[in-house]
Amino acid sequence: MLQRKKASNTIMAIQISDCHFSKEKELFDSLVNTINQLNPDVVFLTGDQIVSVESIKIMEHYLSKINVPCPKFVINGNWEYTLSAKKSTNSPHESKNFTEYYRALKDSGFTMLLNQGETLNFNGKKLVVYGLDSMLGGKPDFKNFTPVENAANVVLGHCPMLFEQLEQVQNIPIVMLSGHTHGGQVLLFGKALYFPAGTGKYYAGIYKNGTNTLYVSTGVGNSSLEIRNIPPCIEIVSFIFDENNNYKETLFQTVDILY
Repeated sequence: MLQRKKASNTIMAIQISDCHFSKEKELFDSLVNTINQLNPDVVFLTGDQIVSVESIKIMEHYLSKINVPCPKFVINGNWEYTLSAKKSTNSPHESKNFTEYYRALKDSGFTMLLNQGETLNFNGKKLVVYGLDSMLGGKPDFKNFTPVENAANVVLGHCPMLFEQLEQVQNIPIVMLSGHTHGGQVLLFGKALYFPAGTGKYYAGIYKNGTNTLYVSTGVGNSSLEIRNIPPCIEIVSFIFDENNNYKETLFQTVDILY
């Protein structure tokens, strides 16, 4: 059984990306069990939850089983925008399928952040969470993001190329969590055959730009191809604070989903 390492100076988050919920029961049962065993302080779901309209019910089934009593946040990826008619003149978020998708997330205990943010307080340790819309299909906007000094500031953005739009703020390091790439999903002789638009030069792991840090998750599920030779995984994201509850650093640990 997985054991969470409790530390009074840490806010422990779990990042889950690119689930593409399908009928792979063993995979998603293991995903839910792993998260529940880790017992995080906060959960981030960083886009591409679905592969089709039929995925919504499957998504709700598994997300509702994450029974950790903590804040849970979600953003849209590019696949969510397949829920609306491409020729629709209305906002895609007003479509029937999007409405059902948002209901399923809310009923599963997840808060959608659509170019919005929230500030959380864990016994004096502050965590600012800002969620961007997808750069593919959506309209990401940083204008409502106000980083807070001495807090852990995290931006959720599905496509890693959004990192290039993240401004440097003096004395305030910012962490961005992304997915989208699947790490290439299929590697041949150690090299990925394909990366989707929105990847840029950020395909997996940690990247730095001044005081800002990007982490790109290789994710859980499959998108168009029903094959994957990169292990499905989630990330433990540990925000570390000093004795005065001032933010110090962020540590990342990959946890493979075994099934």
